[in-house]
Amino acid sequence: MIRIILADDEPIIIKGLRKLIDWKAFGMEIAGQAYDGNELMQRIEELEPDIVISDISMPFRSGIDIIKEIKQRNLPVKVIFISAYQEFSYARDAVAYGAIDYLVKPVVKQQLENVLEKTLSVISLHHEEEKRKGKLQLLERKTRIEELQDALIQMTDGNLSPQAKVYREVEAQLRGPLYSVSIIEIERLREESDRWNEKEKKLIEFAIGNVLQETITDAGIGFAFMKRDHHVIAASHDKPEDSILLAEDVKSKIETFLKLKVSVAVSRTVDGMPKLAEAYREAENTLQTKFFVGLNRVLSYIPPAQDQAFNQELYEQQWSIIRHMTSKTWTEVNDQLSKWLEMIRKETYGNRSLAISTSFSSMVFIFQELVKAGIQLSKQVMNKGELQSLLASYESFEEMSGAITDLFRQMHEEIGTDTGNKDKIVLAKVKQHIDEHFAEEITLESMASMVYMNPYYFSSFFKKHTKQNYKQYVTEVRMSHAAQLLARTDLMVYEVAEKVGYNNARHFSDMFKKQYGQLPNDYRQESKKNG
Repeated sequence: MIRIILADDEPIIIKGLRKLIDWKAFGMEIAGQAYDGNELMQRIEELEPDIVISDISMPFRSGIDIIKEIKQRNLPVKVIFISAYQEFSYARDAVAYGAIDYLVKPVVKQQLENVLEKTLSVISLHHEEEKRKGKLQLLERKTRIEELQDALIQMTDGNLSPQAKVYREVEAQLRGPLYSVSIIEIERLREESDRWNEKEKKLIEFAIGNVLQETITDAGIGFAFMKRDHHVIAASHDKPEDSILLAEDVKSKIETFLKLKVSVAVSRTVDGMPKLAEAYREAENTLQTKFFVGLNRVLSYIPPAQDQAFNQELYEQQWSIIRHMTSKTWTEVNDQLSKWLEMIRKETYGNRSLAISTSFSSMVFIFQELVKAGIQLSKQVMNKGELQSLLASYESFEEMSGAITDLFRQMHEEIGTDTGNKDKIVLAKVKQHIDEHFAEEITLESMASMVYMNPYYFSSFFKKHTKQNYKQYVTEVRMSHAAQLLARTDLMVYEVAEKVGYNNARHFSDMFKKQYGQLPNDYRQESKKNG
């Protein structure tokens, strides 16, 4: 409804104007009235009208004074003046100051209606112009933000020169002195993986973008943008701890307003915009740690630890599991599995794909060695494709570890209950003893005694199940361990020989060459070259 103020020092004029036309038919209402110039200005300030219809000659302030002040203060008020016949030239001057029109007393209904229609047209055009300007400003702002977002994508890739104009413009917005990058990932539980169609995904992306726009960009903290299907925040801070506080605020608002669970991975704060690419890589690595610590969290960057002895420790732990699977109780097996999984978790922390691939290759090695020992495993366990897909399907290391442990428990039960595995268990026990004591003197007679067989029967038993004689098998085990020591340590050849049960280094070298086609030192050099 268009709001009108009527002003005249003669009350009868105002009364006449009220009754002259059907104001509602014009979409108008009389919001107030005034009897002098000062009162009119006060009513304009209080009631914020769209139109003022006023006598041009008013006490205290004339119509010219009023319209000058309206123009000076840039108030969106349209003015129609009423004048006596002898004030015609005065009223005409008022039009030059911005009045819509003037009417000569006594006011004629048709003339008033014509002037009101003209005024409505001017108001409508003004609104359209304001709307057009608003849209243009919004578009310009949107385009500007998109340009800065594109620049930040390049900066976090390390592909934008500090000399570029847009780089300096981003720098002017992100004043520092410290900077951080955060990556937001929506939690998608496996049973909900198909919950959202493409339209819903776009709506969710838009909704999160709005939250970040208000929290980050509008607040002048930084910018939010999309990169590789993730929402990314580049922000500036005064103190290092501000980055975590900001991430917690963002996470809380997304959960409160959108009812979505998210993880927010935060880089360390860096002391210069050229380091934003480094911060982005840290945030990417940090996002992977949710696989180890759990979902729906703010994740802080932790530098990866390097353990050079890991491969050897993992190899030894794998063999410990193999031995326990064929000769120990489930409690003892479970203890070894826990040590093995914790070893993998610690070494691969922060790298989900490495944790999965390490677990997978380690399990394949264990399964293959169990099969070599004569243990019959199910086709499901031996299907590498299914096993790899299964491990990759878990959202956390804890969940994956539980599934792996359940799989080994099932295998352990099958090994123990299968009557056909009795000979295999005896053989596994023999192999376990050889693997633990290969550096000692382990004769065929001593092994036969350990499993309560006479040497002749044991020799036949061993060859039947392994397709090779006992002495040959012991030699292969010794040479295998020797190869590991040559490739992974700097021990002298005679020291390696002693560690695998040979007192004569020359004899050891001959046996090693027979097994691998190279002398020990040649094998070591070749391993280093390939490694």
